Amino acid sequence: MDDQQWYERLVRSIHEPTEGLPGFPSAYQQEVFVGKSNEAALAEAFHFYQQVKAGSYPLRRNSPVLDFGVGWGRILRFFLNDVDSAYLYGVDVDPEILEVARSTGVAGNLSCIGPNAPLPHKDGRFEVIYAFSVFSHLSEASAKFWLAELMRVLKPGGSLVMTTTTDHFLELCEACTHKQSDRNQYEEDYAQMFADPAAARRRYAAGEHVYAAVAGNAEVLEASNYGWAAMPPAFVQREIGHLALSIDFVDDPNVLPQGVFTVRKRASVVQRAVRRLRAVASS
Repeated sequence: MDDQQWYERLVRSIHEPTEGLPGFPSAYQQEVFVGKSNEAALAEAFHFYQQVKAGSYPLRRNSPVLDFGVGWGRILRFFLNDVDSAYLYGVDVDPEILEVARSTGVAGNLSCIGPNAPLPHKDGRFEVIYAFSVFSHLSEASAKFWLAELMRVLKPGGSLVMTTTTDHFLELCEACTHKQSDRNQYEEDYAQMFADPAAARRRYAAGEHVYAAVAGNAEVLEASNYGWAAMPPAFVQREIGHLALSIDFVDDPNVLPQGVFTVRKRASVVQRAVRRLRAVASS
């Protein structure tokens, strides 16, 4: 079925369990991990799913896809419409949320990984890798490690699509410091996120990775690796530009609340030679 029909079917499955579709954890568990639940959580995931598909080669039933930071599986379930579950993979550092995903019937190959440990996959395994709101929480050292590791397991010619907070988030943090009264809990947290939010914005504008070490809600999410981060395009270009055919960046809150990177990995020498031969043959 087309994307819109599939989305509507997944939304119906929230309250009308459908055979063959994953269930949902409690609204509380959903919100702890993604900040939203049920219809709102799926709506955000659907927009990102469309971004991933738009930035990738057409998916086939046997296209290997990796969800980096799969959580309770809100995004991975969308790809069941395009890819056989045997070719869907999801990894996360939190074993408890992976058990939640399994218990609700999320299809695919789910596995637990270390905070900064190599993935258990060979070079060039995946045609598509995506990471929603993962790099928005990684320290600079972790971001460097995972950018390189994801590019290692990405197939030449494949796509990596990932989101991160941007200067919009840093601007919000700075604005909250100027609000002296009637701050809600979120505003209190944002106001204290950075010792000098104006300096953080200057660093971001200069192309530096910006990170606030605040830890997470799971025991494995330590402040040394997990907090709040803003990852500018210049940083991504420095780290993996030599491996990429292209790096596109869209920072439009009307599209998604975070900035979106779409990275296309350089094709191999053999792939480029085949394309040249095909072009000559068709001319």
